[in-house]
Amino acid sequence: MKFRTSWPYRSKILLPTIGFLLFIPQFVFAQEVASYDYTDTKPSDRLRPPLPPPPPTRLPSGMLVVGGVCEGILGNPPLSVSLVSLDRASYAFGDEFIFVLRLTAVYPTRVPVRASLAEIGPSDPDVSYEGRPMGFSVELRSPTHRTVLVGLLQLFGSKDIPRSEIYLNAGQWIEVRGKARMKWANPPRGTLPPSEEKYVLRLPLKNAQDFDARAFSSRGQSFRYDAESRQETRFCHPAEQSFGAEPVHVAVTPSPKS
Repeated sequence: MKFRTSWPYRSKILLPTIGFLLFIPQFVFAQEVASYDYTDTKPSDRLRPPLPPPPPTRLPSGMLVVGGVCEGILGNPPLSVSLVSLDRASYAFGDEFIFVLRLTAVYPTRVPVRASLAEIGPSDPDVSYEGRPMGFSVELRSPTHRTVLVGLLQLFGSKDIPRSEIYLNAGQWIEVRGKARMKWANPPRGTLPPSEEKYVLRLPLKNAQDFDARAFSSRGQSFRYDAESRQETRFCHPAEQSFGAEPVHVAVTPSPKS
């Protein structure tokens, strides 16, 4: 027995099906692939630190040539970062806290996962290697004061060292858990224009302050360590900077010691 169906009826079935099939690639790749816990990690010193760099070259014009000075910000960074959680809603200035970040690939990229430069240095002293660090901070925004940055951690990776980086396809993410201190430093007085200086939140804090906290990541320069000369050379790349979209509310109170 055959049933003849009209186009309007078939379209009601086909269009949702097509839409579902188009959604499948995003659904498949939008997934967590790993998690890393750095709460008990203590960065170690490099086994073979580089020698001090040679003095910069001076051009005939008198201008100094400084290697590794990078400029420019990448308009479409390959990685987005978001602040998943803080372990409390309120801290005294200087308190230790635990944070969780989510790092999501916008398009295929490599993410460093080692907590110190010592972990990406090869055991063989005659082997040269390259590396590129990525730094993470929390940006504290207030409607009445200048935004401040609280440093979280720095991760290191090298294409020359296995398992020092993780490769993420678009939509894949990793979660990073770590420990930091709720403190920041202000620029010296007179550094900023008067129009900005008046909004600096002076330290030590006198009153409790409410903030919207957002994650921030930055990756710029890379370096190459030459085993023969024991010199380290910096290389420029457009800076990859990402700000978290969803804020986490947090309060910071004066330190009991202040």
